[in-house]
Amino acid sequence: MKKQEDHVEVLVLGGGISGLATAWYLQKAGISFKLIEKEAETGGVISSVRLKDTVLDFGPNSLRDRDGSIRKLAEEVGISDDIIQISEAFKTRFIVRDGKLQELIPSPKTLFTTKVLSGKAKWRLLAEPFMGKGKAGDESVGTFLERRIGREAVDYLVDPVFSGIYAGDVYRMSKNQILPKLAQNEQQFGSLLMGAFRSEKKKSEVKPMVLTFRNGIQQLTNAMEQRLGDGIAHESVTGIIKSNDGFEVQTNSGSWQAKQIVSCLPAYVLADLLSEEEEDVANQLSEIPYSPMLSTQLIFDKNDVELSASGFGFLIPRKENIRLLGAIWKSSIFPELSGEDKLHFTLMTGGAHDPQILDEPVEKVEEQVLREFKALTGIEAEPEIIKSKLWEKAIPQFEVGYQSVLDKIDEAEKDNPGLHIGGNFRWGVSVPDCVAGGRELVASMK
Repeated sequence: MKKQEDHVEVLVLGGGISGLATAWYLQKAGISFKLIEKEAETGGVISSVRLKDTVLDFGPNSLRDRDGSIRKLAEEVGISDDIIQISEAFKTRFIVRDGKLQELIPSPKTLFTTKVLSGKAKWRLLAEPFMGKGKAGDESVGTFLERRIGREAVDYLVDPVFSGIYAGDVYRMSKNQILPKLAQNEQQFGSLLMGAFRSEKKKSEVKPMVLTFRNGIQQLTNAMEQRLGDGIAHESVTGIIKSNDGFEVQTNSGSWQAKQIVSCLPAYVLADLLSEEEEDVANQLSEIPYSPMLSTQLIFDKNDVELSASGFGFLIPRKENIRLLGAIWKSSIFPELSGEDKLHFTLMTGGAHDPQILDEPVEKVEEQVLREFKALTGIEAEPEIIKSKLWEKAIPQFEVGYQSVLDKIDEAEKDNPGLHIGGNFRWGVSVPDCVAGGRELVASMK
């Protein structure tokens, strides 16, 4: 039997980190709300599993807390004692070049000593201040940085890094959305290097930290869910209708009335719900591409493995013609999350360059990337455990011209007072971005 209509001030749609953060700050502000999430668990693509002494993260593996907001949130939901800071191993990273791991410690000095780049490419980096600036306006990250630092640096530095963060194609990703500060520096100073020296640095009172939690990243969303309690309704949204007093949200269990709604649903889900009420923005949202991602967890017995290198992990340029995007050495960067006698690695496969991953059996992809991983690391032993999770639509892609999508969202909100559209396709793909988006939105409601 369906329930009768319920009334709240704000309805939050979608229980990923964006929706949870929005609901949390609404609760703190004393604003009546209800969070609607169709799945039995909240958290979206944040997914952690404990196997005895080892924690597997199938979504984000760490959080870069630049301003202390994640630590503050953890304190508010009662898990600050379970924060684990990344080890010193994270400073050592590797890029694959010519089928081999090449060390790259992020610093200006090592850019000129690393074997990742040829001598010619290093001289090209030094020439950056003398390159003419491009026209104002959007272009791809790849085109922009190729003009500034050269094609080889894009292929072997920019491409693997951005594939790891965004699972995207640097020659389709928007410069203005992904690198707004660098784009501004080019126009203002004529050089990225000069801009880095001359632009004002904001001093933070809080030291940045890369962190996780004792039970993985999902411990944060679980704690938020627990604190929100009956503020969460596990129902599936089937329709959004404007009403005299705001909005009516229809679900598989009935309907809700609210003066305001905050959608933190994926763009393609919201597009279907808005297709009749707001056709223009629905069309824009439906065209946002999402990249697939396969997260594969490998656990080895430490006694079976000899590692010639250790650090944060490695990334693989697409130019290397290796399917694997990269790997994280979880037991090196967060040893507290792995058994003392275990080695734990997280492999990443998929992205904008590999949509075919959706059409292949997961087991077949696992076999291929395991072979590639073992060839790169020199590991001969078989893993004791191999577990994977495929995210068919993992990360929204901010492609060239994405500002038109954001403009349509702004327009839809202006035309429909009380409608707020959030989530990672608007606020940013990182967990801290999504938390900040929810916090700032609620602050604007007070």
